[in-house]
Amino acid sequence: MNDIQVWNFLYRLFLMLGLLASSTPIVSADVVLTNGSEVASNIAIFHVKDNGVFLDLEIDLDDVSKFADLVPKAWLLRHMRDDLGSPQASEHTDRRGLSIASGSEGKLSAEIRKIEYRKRIDRASPLAGQRDPFSGQIVPSPPTDPRVLFVEVFFPFQNSVPKELTIMPPSRDGESLVTIGMQVIDREVPVTDFSFLAKPAELKIHWPDPWETRFSAESLNRKAQDGTSTFLYIEPREVRHETLIRLRELAPWIGETFDVGQTLSPQRSALIVNQAAPFLASRNPVTIDGKAVQPSNATAKLLELTSQGFQVVEPGKEVSVNNAFIGAILSFSSADLPDQVTVTWDMFDEEISRVATISNDIAGPFFGAVTPADPQFHWQNHLLQYERGSVTQIPVEQQTRQNPAMALITGIISAVSLGFFLLCRGKVAKRISCVTMIAATSATVAFSGYLPDLLWKKPEPPEPQVAEDILRSMVENLNTVTLETSPAARKAELAHIVTAASLSDIATEVERGLVIRTPGGSLATVTDIRDLNLERVDPTLKPGGFSTLAKWTVKAQGGHWGHAHIRAVTFRVLAEVVPESGQWKLDGLTVIEARDPNA
Repeated sequence: MNDIQVWNFLYRLFLMLGLLASSTPIVSADVVLTNGSEVASNIAIFHVKDNGVFLDLEIDLDDVSKFADLVPKAWLLRHMRDDLGSPQASEHTDRRGLSIASGSEGKLSAEIRKIEYRKRIDRASPLAGQRDPFSGQIVPSPPTDPRVLFVEVFFPFQNSVPKELTIMPPSRDGESLVTIGMQVIDREVPVTDFSFLAKPAELKIHWPDPWETRFSAESLNRKAQDGTSTFLYIEPREVRHETLIRLRELAPWIGETFDVGQTLSPQRSALIVNQAAPFLASRNPVTIDGKAVQPSNATAKLLELTSQGFQVVEPGKEVSVNNAFIGAILSFSSADLPDQVTVTWDMFDEEISRVATISNDIAGPFFGAVTPADPQFHWQNHLLQYERGSVTQIPVEQQTRQNPAMALITGIISAVSLGFFLLCRGKVAKRISCVTMIAATSATVAFSGYLPDLLWKKPEPPEPQVAEDILRSMVENLNTVTLETSPAARKAELAHIVTAASLSDIATEVERGLVIRTPGGSLATVTDIRDLNLERVDPTLKPGGFSTLAKWTVKAQGGHWGHAHIRAVTFRVLAEVVPESGQWKLDGLTVIEARDPNA
């Protein structure tokens, strides 16, 4: 075993030991368009229950005095502001604290259950401080001071449960005194996304089903209003029909019955999910280019709606049926973009009378709805220019050593020697001119870089910059490979850029370390490669090849259930690239690390 082979063995060993000793998280971000209320200086989260309203209040330390009605006097004195605490300040003003009023009972009494200093909960978007890729605006960041005064307050209902509540912010003469980011949750169902509480807000509670609870001000209500939605994702290699359906709306279709507020155990949830996937695969027929098709794969997951959008319920967690959804994904193989896709929705009843629809292709989302009178959901291919991504081979370019100045000088000498040879008459002069011409011509060819490599000369590995260019092309090819929808298809594409001896191993490594998926399981598409850096370049045992420890970051995005997901991943990879049959091919691949670049 020579020195290069020993070094490669030891290097791989230490890298793999490092891999085993560290985790390799890949963080996904569900893109949620925010208005900054989730990172407001004060946060109020209201939980409506059967017996009253619970409030989790995070108060910025500079604003404690403005919540005087909810803070004990001993705590209030530590933060009292002269402009609010003096008798002169309140003598001629109408000042109100944060409160809740019922239409029948008036202002609800407040019981302080807990008060303590804490660090504010991190609700910042993963894109905080950066430019939002959709709106183009800078995503708001949280306050620099993480300290807050946390107060847990209970507002009990007295004689009966109210149909309406009015939530009022601290105010003076009708003007809000503080900035409050608010969220209201009715029996586990988010009534709002995060919003600003700037003026009194009237909440109409629907006791039979909290999904129907609404604010009178439409701007405060959550964006996700549909209990059932269906989506088409049109991609070059597959068509996906996805459905989001609230569990209470799916229940009668699968022979289940749920009560308001019922909690599902993990075991019961798993049974329902396993039942839902084949059921939804058998309904709502799909045609592609006029032909009825069956899904090549059908999956389902249990979801719940949160302030961060729909989230997959973690295994082992109990979930309320009030807020539980089934997310189904039906995949249909497609060699290329189809011309037309149609879904005929056939699940209508008293609960489901309208289903929102969204079709997604590379041109963007298109919104609509289906009803019993018009149950078909169409997508038509209107893309005028489209090129399907494919793997491209990387040719080995002969390395040449050029010296243009010397080539010019020797070329002139060769031309002059030719002139002497033609003009002179003496044998000696002709011989000297001929020898000089031959030598100068050979030197010209050599200095111009066109002299072929000698057969006994071993190819040298490429220069670092050339190696970086080769690896960049290889990474682009690998990203194209990961677009294929099955391991077999990905392996077939790899065969164009991988040596036959290493194909199986590299295909396995690509599946393990390079394929990026969204939380729903669909494939993400790499849209950008940046910061490619070859930490070192070494020769391989195969002449002309190189081994490198490289690092790069990709931006990948994908969508499912109507939500866009953006994922940034930094890879650290040990790769071996060798020349074979005039092409650069991958001969070794080990993904050392795949992680969130901001972790």
